[in-house]
Amino acid sequence: MAEERSALVVGDGYAQSRPVRTINRRSPVRRPRLSIPLAVCIVVLGTVVLACGGTSGSPRPSPSLITLDFTPRPSVSLPSVAPTRTAAPSTLASWPVGWDVTFCTDFADVTVAHELVIDIERAIADDNRTDAQGLANELAQTAPIAASEITRMKDWVPATDLKTGLSALLDLDTQAAAAYQSYFNDGVKAALKQARQLRNQVGKQVPSANDQLQQLTDLGLSCPGRDLKLEDVLTL
Repeated sequence: MAEERSALVVGDGYAQSRPVRTINRRSPVRRPRLSIPLAVCIVVLGTVVLACGGTSGSPRPSPSLITLDFTPRPSVSLPSVAPTRTAAPSTLASWPVGWDVTFCTDFADVTVAHELVIDIERAIADDNRTDAQGLANELAQTAPIAASEITRMKDWVPATDLKTGLSALLDLDTQAAAAYQSYFNDGVKAALKQARQLRNQVGKQVPSANDQLQQLTDLGLSCPGRDLKLEDVLTL
């Protein structure tokens, strides 16, 4: 078999024989052919990298220039705080100018007449006829004056009932004063009984007058140095 192979080689015109060489899979002859596809891959990969790098490397806008899409929240307006005025108590009321001064002056005379009615009986109870008679004469002078002052007092709706009530009391005081004078000066014993009956009527009207005075006090009325209240009268 070896001879035939030698003959064939000689017959093909090769003048010399060459040693048999083993084929190396990584021989230099085949390397150029393997490097071409690799180069192509490198070129393609480089192109992709450049393309990606170009995109990522492009200058980004600064944060201050970025336009953000957002939905504005509705603004909440704080309630305006206006200065509050200190309201006067609802119970207070205003009366005509100077009405309170006139009333306090007139009420002082009303109080004197009312106390005289009470003190006359106290003097009688103490068996002091002279003082009792003098008090009766003083009441006869004071009651009509006080009644006239109350009548002339300017009208004010909240004090209408009080004005009427005080006028009625002073009228009874005037009648009682006349009855006491008749008893002391003329010695008419029946007059004393009449005077006491009138005094008892005064006593019955005092609570109503005091209620009306309290209503004016609640409205802010006051008289310096004097309580707006009449002394209770004990029934005889």
